[in-house]
Amino acid sequence: MKKLTLNCNVCSQSFNYPLTQPEHRHQDLEIGGVPINFWQAVYQLSVADLIVDNGVEGILRFRHMLPLEGAEIVSQGEGNTPLRKLDILSTGADILLKDESLNPTGSFKDRGMPFLIAEAKLLNKKKAAIPSTGNAGISFVTYANLANIEPVVFLPQDTPQAKIDMMKNNATLVFDRDLIQSYEHFFSFCRQAPDTYNGFPATNTAYIQGLKTAAYEIYMQLNCHSPDWVIIPCGSGGNIVSYFQGFQDLQRMGLIDKQPRFVPVQIEGADPITYGFEHQIRDRVPVLSNPVFSRAEAIASDTCFNYFKIQDILRATNGLAISVTDEQIDQDRSFDGLEFSSRSIFPALAKIQNLIKQGETVVLIGTAKNRKEIIV
Repeated sequence: MKKLTLNCNVCSQSFNYPLTQPEHRHQDLEIGGVPINFWQAVYQLSVADLIVDNGVEGILRFRHMLPLEGAEIVSQGEGNTPLRKLDILSTGADILLKDESLNPTGSFKDRGMPFLIAEAKLLNKKKAAIPSTGNAGISFVTYANLANIEPVVFLPQDTPQAKIDMMKNNATLVFDRDLIQSYEHFFSFCRQAPDTYNGFPATNTAYIQGLKTAAYEIYMQLNCHSPDWVIIPCGSGGNIVSYFQGFQDLQRMGLIDKQPRFVPVQIEGADPITYGFEHQIRDRVPVLSNPVFSRAEAIASDTCFNYFKIQDILRATNGLAISVTDEQIDQDRSFDGLEFSSRSIFPALAKIQNLIKQGETVVLIGTAKNRKEIIV
């Protein structure tokens, strides 16, 4: 089994993976009892690991590039999602949609959950828990049930009913006032229940490593090239961290000579990533007062638990942080099959179109399908 080491960016300690990450804490950096992501995964990879032909499609095609190599993985054929060409700009650039809505439960979360659940099983946990705004919970419950692990999901009380209906069978659902309270309740619960696996997706190594398979697929779908831009809806930030790690792997193996420019998208007024980027905040994680209500609940928040990592990514790739409004999302109908939060990529693209050069390749990440949400 290939060795994965986790380094703590705060105290520089190194740990052999897997370990129960929440037990290593830096409480002075926690926000309401919720830890930020201070883990750095160090994983020795080779080109041979990427190109090995194991006769499997989807994320398990990249099995040798991922942790828990010998563990039991419950899979439904995740990944292998299309890269669709869109004719929505007249700049001479290639605009492509990575359509993650075609994963088994309808979102990109399906790439990470098989590995999160595999780690829970490896640690002999019979119960696992996460907080969610909906899509992660749907994916988590599905894979936990397949692996015979009891799922517990902490949800904001305004979670759309269509999403609740997809989780309520064979799962314990705990409703809180809002996402902030759900996070705090979740961590309090896990610390008092050591027999329950803490699967907090924003910082979970197994989950994030699974997500990065999308970067490998994009590279292969572009005939072994890196795109010039990646525009991605961003909430707690595990998705952008994972894409960066995936392209970073390819660069370290000498397969690409540069990273794409990353553009995380959030909701104006509930956008700690954009706020921190514009104000060059590097010494603390911003916590916004009274963030606006948005129907794009997955990308609207008062803070971000991958904040430092994302700011580092933006500096390393000459990226940009963009915020949009619900009204701007409503006005765009470039691809109606995506859910409201996911469609934020289109007004974000419009805002930076003057920076995109002729001949460049822009990949938009469509994170989840439209589930005909109930609008509050």
